[in-house]
Amino acid sequence: MPSPTAQLRAPLLWILFPFMAGLTAAWLWPMPASGSFPVVASALILSAVATWIAFRPGRWNHGAWAICLCAAISLGSFAMLHFREPQLHQWETVPPREISLTMRIDRVYPDRPQARNVSGLGTIVATSDADDSLIGRRIYFSALRRISKSPVGSGSYLISGVIEALPRKPVPASFDDYLENLGIRQKLTRGKIGAESSSPTAFRKFCTRVDAHFGRILSLGLEAHPEVRSLYIAMLLGEKAVLSPDQQNAFMRSGTFHIFSISGLHVGIIALALHSVLRLLQIPRRATMALSLLILWFYLEVTGINSPAVRSFLMIAFLFTSQLFRLSGNPLAALSGAALVTLLIDPLQLFSAGFQMSYAVVAALVVMGVPLTRKNLDRWHPFPLLPRPNWERRHKIIDWGGRSLLGSCSAGWVAFLASTPAGIGYFQLFSPGSLIANLVIIPLSSLAIIGGFLSLLAGLLGLASLSALFNSSSAMTIIIMDWLVQHGTRLPCVYFNAHFTHAWLAPLSIIAVTACMFAGLAGGWSRRCGGYWSPVVVLAVTLIFGVKFG
Repeated sequence: MPSPTAQLRAPLLWILFPFMAGLTAAWLWPMPASGSFPVVASALILSAVATWIAFRPGRWNHGAWAICLCAAISLGSFAMLHFREPQLHQWETVPPREISLTMRIDRVYPDRPQARNVSGLGTIVATSDADDSLIGRRIYFSALRRISKSPVGSGSYLISGVIEALPRKPVPASFDDYLENLGIRQKLTRGKIGAESSSPTAFRKFCTRVDAHFGRILSLGLEAHPEVRSLYIAMLLGEKAVLSPDQQNAFMRSGTFHIFSISGLHVGIIALALHSVLRLLQIPRRATMALSLLILWFYLEVTGINSPAVRSFLMIAFLFTSQLFRLSGNPLAALSGAALVTLLIDPLQLFSAGFQMSYAVVAALVVMGVPLTRKNLDRWHPFPLLPRPNWERRHKIIDWGGRSLLGSCSAGWVAFLASTPAGIGYFQLFSPGSLIANLVIIPLSSLAIIGGFLSLLAGLLGLASLSALFNSSSAMTIIIMDWLVQHGTRLPCVYFNAHFTHAWLAPLSIIAVTACMFAGLAGGWSRRCGGYWSPVVVLAVTLIFGVKFG
């Protein structure tokens, strides 16, 4: 791990901050795309000034260059969002209207086999009117279907119905709020599905077949336990819709629902397993990294791409690339690069719950979690009077257990600090029980994921009995997890219903806690800069004065 000073030298980090500032300003103060040209001109002028200053000798030129460059980046991202979303300011004012369009089905929500109504997410390919701004947008749809045929995969269908824009500030915890967090800005209701205009691509058909095959492999030996099978498949394939409402509520209240989202936990474990297997096969180092990335990306395509998964994949890709070029791996630089690439592809991801919670938690773990863990481990001396060469096996076991517990507690505490403001703002839940729950659930879920990976590997090799054995062992772990969560959420003070008294306090508290962590890193976490207590104090003040419980 690089030193704090080396981490803050990550150039993409200082591009990311003004880039996000410009997107936030564009979100708060929308304007027509035509009004963006003066902003673009100002950004170009500032870029030219920054370039001129960079080649001028002088004591104060470095600060002036940084200010001009940051201002240029902010203005550029401000204009970019308005060019990408020209109707950003009209979302609340566009009235519902009837429309016929061609839509590529991206996801179909599970429903009853004989139900006539089907709903899901799709991407608009073409429209019947002159509104070309809708092309390429993702929407939620609810439409009637023919009982014999349901849209699946990524085939394109002719759909007619009533399209309407979602409010920019939906009711918290509502379905509109859920759609906004996914980056959905329109929905089509009272629709009717017509003929299929184009079939899914060969690759998408292959991914659909692979997904179904993975589900069959993970079901081997668990046919008599549908609830356990649902949890298992949801954990390995990210299919949260198969969970019952009681299961979803229990894991949400305990603060452990993230184990069902394909994220850093899944990608990291699978990446490590893939790297180990490929190295055992004596495949060259560079080929191992390339194959690992290729298999990981295919896994994300099969399970459904989301913000945490993309973040994890891009971080691994940046770290692998740095190793290939024999550069020192900087996790903060990799995280900054992953966030920047994500926002360049879809700037509106910045305002989704998945993006904010995913990147905030990982940034907190890198910035504060690692130094705090090191500090706690340096103070860990279970046998100060006994030299290490004289340690017996029991001494080594106690030392390993204590170090593991200290590391897990430090990481869990930092993740709690970073995720609490977003959890209250987006889900109206404050879960202090997650501090203890994650210490138990994350190791158990890691064992289940490893068992699932081995099951898939055995199933792909045609070893059905071995796959069933791995599934059964993972099922035992999942039964323990489910029992702990179901009974743990019934204890007092595990979770509280909470919400901010003002909507603007949610993003402000996220920024304040994150800023305190970066300030602590810049100051070497010295007591003069508040040490490790500054984010705690900020969060405590927010909970006392800005949050209403109940």
